[in-house]
Amino acid sequence: MGYHLLPIPVSLALIGTYMVARNRNDLKKTAIIQPLTTLVSIVIAAMSLLSPASNPSYTAWILVGLGLCLLADVFNIDMTNDNILYAAIGVFVIAYLEYAITFTRFNGFQPEDLWVGILFILIYIFLMRLYWKKLGNFKIPVLIYGLVMPFMVTRAISTLFGDTFSTLSAILVSIGSFMLFLGDVEYGIHRFHTPIKFSIGPILYAGGQLLIALSCPYFLP
Repeated sequence: MGYHLLPIPVSLALIGTYMVARNRNDLKKTAIIQPLTTLVSIVIAAMSLLSPASNPSYTAWILVGLGLCLLADVFNIDMTNDNILYAAIGVFVIAYLEYAITFTRFNGFQPEDLWVGILFILIYIFLMRLYWKKLGNFKIPVLIYGLVMPFMVTRAISTLFGDTFSTLSAILVSIGSFMLFLGDVEYGIHRFHTPIKFSIGPILYAGGQLLIALSCPYFLP
């Protein structure tokens, strides 16, 4: 039985609640719901150990990344507070590097990585130019974070071209990582370019973490 599927309705309900709380700027509710969404993803990843298609070593590495993201969630409640944002960026850099290392450790490098990497370097340059005038004291943190995020996504997409991950697992980590990236792009545009009235960032972030967690029970081809 796919026990890891049982918490998914709870995860989806929390993600919906999280999006509403963020868009209402309800920081008290966000402080509870945001970490809970990641915690449920941790539970799903841990329950994948009951699946015959899981790889315990891979799952352990993903759990470390999710744990770091949970720590970052604690910092990342009031995103208008610069000190909090600095702390969140620092922890997320470590978390997403850990994801990138995990994907690379199990998948290695593939010939297609070159073209995917070039594409994301161009996207990185475009985004930095878009944000640059309003970055202020965040220039160095965002330059670093802006490199780490595309690196993680390119390492996730690389799993599609290898033969270690199952097709389903590779699709899940690729879409999940790309959702995390898009969520940060949306926030970057909102914070450093043009304010956005309604954000789908919470769905992209929490949904991305959920898909990465779900890659664990389907790891083996």
